[in-house]
Amino acid sequence: MNEQTNINYGEIQESLTEKTEQLRQRACEIEKQVTENINELMGITAERLDKAAEKMHTTAEFFRNNNVSKIKEDMTSVIRKNPGKSLLGGLLLGLLVGKILFK
Repeated sequence: MNEQTNINYGEIQESLTEKTEQLRQRACEIEKQVTENINELMGITAERLDKAAEKMHTTAEFFRNNNVSKIKEDMTSVIRKNPGKSLLGGLLLGLLVGKILFK
């Protein structure tokens, strides 16, 4: 009986060792997937931050190179070329500002 008990313990130990190895391998696979996903997200985030920084730089250059008079002239020119669209845009902007202010 004692010998049979040792055999059962041996089988149990072997089974546990196999399961432990399977779990270790699965944990390594999951770690690899998580690492790849994080690296991909970091790359995407960096690209988007680069685009945002580029747009901010372009906007800063616009304000550096233009003064209020130049911006006013540009707006007047656009309004004269597109009076209907300008009126509609002004109305929509007014509604939006009114909704924000009187919420």
